[in-house]
Amino acid sequence: MNVLTCVHHRWTHSIRSLPIALALALAMVVPRGAGTWQAAPGSRVLVMPFAVDVDPKAPRGESAALWLGEAAAVLLTDGLARRGIGVVSRDERIDVFDRLQLPMSPTLTRATMIRVADIFGASEIVFGDVRLGEKLHVRARMISVGAGRQLPEFTGEADLPHLFEVFAQATMGLAAATGRPSTPATARAEPELTVEVFENYMKGLVATAPAAQRRFLETALSGAPHDGRILIALWSVYSAAGEHDTALGAASAVPNESPLSRKARYAAALSLIELKRFDGAFQALTALHAGRAASAVSNALGVVQLQRGTLTGPDGAVTFFMRAAEQEPGNTDYLFNVGYAHALAGDTTSALFWLREAVRFDAAHADAHLVMSTVLMRAGKTVEARRELDLARLIGTTVDPAALTLASTIPPGLERTMLTVDAAPITYVTAAIANPAQRDHDATAMFHLERGRRLVEGQNDREAVNELRRAIYLAPYADEPHLLLGKVYQRTGRLEDAINEYKIAIWARETVAARVALGTALLEAGDRAAARTEAERALQLSPESAEARALLARIGGGSPRI
Repeated sequence: MNVLTCVHHRWTHSIRSLPIALALALAMVVPRGAGTWQAAPGSRVLVMPFAVDVDPKAPRGESAALWLGEAAAVLLTDGLARRGIGVVSRDERIDVFDRLQLPMSPTLTRATMIRVADIFGASEIVFGDVRLGEKLHVRARMISVGAGRQLPEFTGEADLPHLFEVFAQATMGLAAATGRPSTPATARAEPELTVEVFENYMKGLVATAPAAQRRFLETALSGAPHDGRILIALWSVYSAAGEHDTALGAASAVPNESPLSRKARYAAALSLIELKRFDGAFQALTALHAGRAASAVSNALGVVQLQRGTLTGPDGAVTFFMRAAEQEPGNTDYLFNVGYAHALAGDTTSALFWLREAVRFDAAHADAHLVMSTVLMRAGKTVEARRELDLARLIGTTVDPAALTLASTIPPGLERTMLTVDAAPITYVTAAIANPAQRDHDATAMFHLERGRRLVEGQNDREAVNELRRAIYLAPYADEPHLLLGKVYQRTGRLEDAINEYKIAIWARETVAARVALGTALLEAGDRAAARTEAERALQLSPESAEARALLARIGGGSPRI
């Protein structure tokens, strides 16, 4: 598998010490893929793309609407960072919006923006609008997330060629509005860009077609051949196209004095992995870790060793994956990698332990269920293996569905590699389950489930999610927590997450309520045929079900086929 297509602490190797490690690890959890994250409270600013209104007669007005809104977010984010104000990076913003299935749009309601800012642990959120006519008019507004109030806004105008100056002024005003100490703006660390070069760079970032991305970015690079931002963006485009030699050249061209040098060196190491140049990748990653430890670097070292076939020992894949998991506790991709490496090494006990940890935090981690299925088959537990495989099929793995069979052979190429180094982990605190003595206690799971029920009924969604995730951790194969969690996701618009939770609930225990809930979510997602199938299945279970018949009536299209 191409490691660049994947997502998304040294722990002792001895299984006897795992509860001690977990006591540390469970303090903070980041279930990648389940979509249930929340940043630890902090002082960071989330800048959203601005709304854009362009007079078609304005200079370059025809295309300005495509890039000005994102340009506003990029300029303000970079400007605040240069003043020492903590910010949510563009990479982080795009990643989480993608996971939440939210459009990167300035048309989001204020309530939605605040909810997203809360997930990031952002203390402020910035949004606004840009109007381009004879002049460029900018209005930037900031909301204090904790207080729920709007802070003083900034307005300014300039000719389009003075785009950078007006946003520098906005940055200064917004930095002051946070009330936090900031440093005077430093000189640009990257080469000064002309508006024309910056425009092509931004068009390359927002373009949806790979060919257009490449064209705009290469045009921008011709005007600023040493700009780290443009080179890193091109690395992403080349990597996605499988042109890893070209990608390596782009990352290697980032100057050492660039503030993106570390990011570029990490990107270059990922390209070396793709090119099977493992010695060079290992050396580059080891040097990065010596400069500053990072979970993504430790994990990438594990990927190198796994692909070399060095699974165990002091320099084995397991050791590096466990260090990554210790550096970013609860990251389910790191937990999966630990279990996956143990599985490849033939250590059934350790593999099942770590894979089960991954699905406790992210029950929709389909590849973890798939690998568990193969490990269980090796152990002769055919019935359990089949159930895990069935769930993997339901929620969808990275393996071709046609290749999913009940087998004891571990599928290759499932290891996860992070695309960004030094990204702030998105976490939520789960202190209530940090005590290993509570694990698997039915009474404790029921306590969290009961609290979750009450919170769902009271529409206190954030706290409900936390309680239900705790219940799922303690009893991952109980159906009701998944059903309730799906309900919360569905009413907050996260339909893909809701559908996965309903599927897991049905896999755990098939009920009319779960079938109807899944059918309703599928209907909202626009899949009428699948919704009808679920409604008919519910009627097979209970021919008198009013809820199932009501769902069929909403779907329309004739009598049920039961």
